[in-house]
Amino acid sequence: MRISSIKKGLLLLSVVVLGLSGCAQSSSPDGASENKSGWIGAWGAAPYGPYPLGPLSGVLPLPPEIALPPIPTALPNNHALDQSFRMIVHPTIGGEQVRVRLSNLMGDKPVTFSPVRIAKRLLVTGPVLVPNTDTPVLFDGRTSVTVAAGAEAISDPASFSYGVGDDLAISFHVQGESGAITWHAVSFALNYVSLPSSGDVTGDVTGLSFIQPTVGWFFLTGLDVLAPESPGTIVAIGDSITDGAYIVPETNTRWPDFFAQRLQSAGIAMGVLNEGINSNTVTTATSPDGDEFKGPPAVLRFKRDVLQRPGVRSVVIFEGTNDLSDGAKAEDVFAGIRSLVKRAHAAGLCVVVGTIMPRIGTPIAPWDAAMMDPERQKLNAMIRAQTDIEGVADFDKAMESPLLPGQPNVPYYFPDQLHPNSVGTLIMANSVPLEALVPPPAGNCSR
Repeated sequence: MRISSIKKGLLLLSVVVLGLSGCAQSSSPDGASENKSGWIGAWGAAPYGPYPLGPLSGVLPLPPEIALPPIPTALPNNHALDQSFRMIVHPTIGGEQVRVRLSNLMGDKPVTFSPVRIAKRLLVTGPVLVPNTDTPVLFDGRTSVTVAAGAEAISDPASFSYGVGDDLAISFHVQGESGAITWHAVSFALNYVSLPSSGDVTGDVTGLSFIQPTVGWFFLTGLDVLAPESPGTIVAIGDSITDGAYIVPETNTRWPDFFAQRLQSAGIAMGVLNEGINSNTVTTATSPDGDEFKGPPAVLRFKRDVLQRPGVRSVVIFEGTNDLSDGAKAEDVFAGIRSLVKRAHAAGLCVVVGTIMPRIGTPIAPWDAAMMDPERQKLNAMIRAQTDIEGVADFDKAMESPLLPGQPNVPYYFPDQLHPNSVGTLIMANSVPLEALVPPPAGNCSR
């Protein structure tokens, strides 16, 4: 299914913040954003849709050891109707002042959120909150914000103290009927929705009102934290391997999660944003107009999902396997990656590029090795040969079988032999050259 001209236009526009009453201030122009203010990204998710469109959002080809709850079915006409959402996030850096980002990027009408709240989630207990942590989130001093179609709202700063490792619950009520819903499909993290026409139940500490579990994040695209002493945020832009396909919900074992833990262990106070999208591609070569099931290609979403994220300092670019499996040539994919590198450097960011991991064809993840693997090897050689980037994350070598060169190391993968399990994602996180992404004295990112 192709994106309509209206939706395509929205995808190509920078995400903007409403200049209307009850809405936040405008987002910054192209380039590294907002670090002067001390705000950095603590958690993020790339928006697309509209719901229920999105990769894997229909029948999930899941490994047998993973069982996921269904996508909510009680969203009338695929819209929200006077109901509440409780989205669970796992920030990569702690703090005492936060901002919430709500998106109506794929909407077809204004959406009113009233109220919005943030609290600590009781550890691995579904939608249950830690008592006495529930905190209102305001927009221009109001409890309500109306977000126009194609826009994003950033809240006022809210005093809210939390630490690394805390799960946070961001709850909001959608007044009336929402129209088309912006979401991040199949997050492989559990979130919760109340029934239609149930009204504002955002203050329900017990979570009993949020009876519909889901594995997608709805409307919510970011949590910022005030961290003036931090060097900034590292953004990981990628496909399903970065997004965390098939990880066990509630475990936070995507490779960017493990990389954030590396930073914490090293005493480096930087945020990590996961801007992966299942099935995403680098280029428009095989989807000239984009694809609603894959999200906009990286070359179209790089400004929105990387350059305009708050306090961005560095970026890890790891995409290309889906381009190759769609029949793209290595030279075209590399040209797309190089365009991202140039844009990142022009914005003052340090760049690490990941090589493409080995894979074999399975019914779940087809791959014509005879035709596609030579292109993968060629692309990896070009990635490694770059002399003007800060570093290479050689995921290919890290995930390759020690006995069968060019083949996946089976214990590191789920049965589809494409997506890494938690062992594999830890191996990947340890393969990222940390020093290339962080400033002195811990690293050499001095751009």
